[in-house]
Amino acid sequence: MGLLIDGVWHDVWYDTEKTGGRFVRSESVFRNWVTVDGSPGPTGEGGFKAEPGRYHLYV
Repeated sequence: MGLLIDGVWHDVWYDTEKTGGRFVRSESVFRNWVTVDGSPGPTGEGGFKAEPGRYHLYV
């Protein structure tokens, strides 16, 4: 399986014996909250103030 980093393709191989052939995504290290006033979210982690036109949600 490959990975695109800053426009450069990197071949990255995963140990499939440990996962039975399944791809197991690593835990994200970037999690923050966007709140009305910029206060931390429910987890207590840092928050950013909601501003019109700044954030986009991709699903």
